[in-house]
Amino acid sequence: MSYILEAENLTYAFPQKTLFKNFDLKIKKGEWIVFIGNNGSGKTTLLKILAGVIPVQTGSLSLSSTSLQKAYVGQLDFSHYDRFPATALEVVMSAYTAPLGFFKNPSASQKAEAIQLLKDLGLEDAIHQQLGQLSGGQRQRVFIAKALLIKPDLLFLDEPNSALDSNFTLNLFKRLKSYQAQGMTLVMVTHDLALGQTVADRILCVEEQNVLWLDEKAITEELAHRHHHTGGYDHVV
Repeated sequence: MSYILEAENLTYAFPQKTLFKNFDLKIKKGEWIVFIGNNGSGKTTLLKILAGVIPVQTGSLSLSSTSLQKAYVGQLDFSHYDRFPATALEVVMSAYTAPLGFFKNPSASQKAEAIQLLKDLGLEDAIHQQLGQLSGGQRQRVFIAKALLIKPDLLFLDEPNSALDSNFTLNLFKRLKSYQAQGMTLVMVTHDLALGQTVADRILCVEEQNVLWLDEKAITEELAHRHHHTGGYDHVV
């Protein structure tokens, strides 16, 4: 079986703390993988490594093709964009910079697609507003729209609904499931196990230097008791 992404023996450590060690993962095209874990457990660091945002410290990471399109939406410090000199549409359209280059403008149809995507994400009234004028939830949707615009083969999301209300969360995840049905592969970090259960093909818990696979029984027990996972499940193979 071919995999879109393979990680072998990944280990990441700070001088005083090892986040995870000897982690293996093989992801099939079209899968939706979810990572959960306590704050500081290393799940965001692991996501960044898999996305290529930070380099592998120990181990190896490979993709099925060097031409794969990837997109990463991290957790946002919304205050950094209070004076950001661009509109919502301009931010989304910047997704075309890498594939087109700095000296070629997007086509009219590409611009129309960006506008439609913003509308689909409930941002019709914000299209031409400066990013700094938008709420945190609106800014988050703008950056998600930017990631979705290029229809990446691999989409990495870190707490994508952290600033969204329940209605927008439902809208977003329905859209993401439709992209998955078309072959997109998603890797997501969330603190919401119940939400993860509704979308994920596999759920993994980052904890105490390990990354553990949660089977259906483990998920049911975790949700029933409303406490953090404390170990004892099978390691990912």
